[in-house]
Amino acid sequence: MRLRVLLFGSGSPASLIALQVLNRYTTIAGVVVPARRKARFWQPSPAAPLVELARREGLSVFPFDANEQQSLVDDLAHAEAHPDLICVATFPSILRQEVLQVADRGGINIHWSLLPKHRGPDPLFWTYIHDDRTTGVTLHWLAERADTGPILLQREIPLARGRPVIDVYRELAAIGGELFASAISLISAGRPPRVPQDEQRASQESSRASGNWQVDAAHWPAERVWHVVRGLTIGGGSLLKDARGVPLTHGPARGYFTARYDRPPGTIERAGDGWRVFCADGYVDVDPPPRGRLQSLLARAINLLRRRNR
Repeated sequence: MRLRVLLFGSGSPASLIALQVLNRYTTIAGVVVPARRKARFWQPSPAAPLVELARREGLSVFPFDANEQQSLVDDLAHAEAHPDLICVATFPSILRQEVLQVADRGGINIHWSLLPKHRGPDPLFWTYIHDDRTTGVTLHWLAERADTGPILLQREIPLARGRPVIDVYRELAAIGGELFASAISLISAGRPPRVPQDEQRASQESSRASGNWQVDAAHWPAERVWHVVRGLTIGGGSLLKDARGVPLTHGPARGYFTARYDRPPGTIERAGDGWRVFCADGYVDVDPPPRGRLQSLLARAINLLRRRNR
């Protein structure tokens, strides 16, 4: 008999992969997405791709309000969508006990690190900041504290230096789909692993937005600065700070060089249209941020006027 699964997802590529995999191997009792907040009429909901996919498959969609979780339990009871298992794939809220109890076999969550390392909302970000040489995916059982439940499945991959984080995420999302498929087979057979996490090895990381981090060019070697800035910059970024601590807007790191120089480590100077970051043993050249559409059109118009006035 196929498991009945309730999927919690955000609309991310990983949540779409999870739905496709789970729909193949289970019966989907419903798809839960974050409730839409007030937004400009031209701004689509982040969950829209997942909602559209669910509706194409004829699945029920339930909105989720983190402050009114009992209402979801009531909606599920009314819809007779009683699940055997909860599956979570990139969801922005912690599920309370009343929600977890609707599934007889509990719940499982996908996390983008090798737990117990890098618990928290931004594991891939901290993987780069801490200069890890590997990363991976963990499928773990949901517990009262986020990211602390026993490990069901885990897979490790090497992290190439300077590899863009979006590429790493795509690979891990695909692996996550494979782990969900394996987990469903194990849970259906009644023999899923429950390996306790080693609290001695655990690290709890804050959100990237907390600002509790820095790219420490004054002490890091140039290769490490290059790896972090190149890996974490998607289009434009603001990972670097000037001497006053003000974030600089920049593009990806172009390259790094080991050399002697007469600048104090940590100095950031203009270099062409980008930046040169002096590090502990060399320097990193960083591209300028990409121009927005309006900036590009304006620059094009200015150049056209200049040519006409020549």
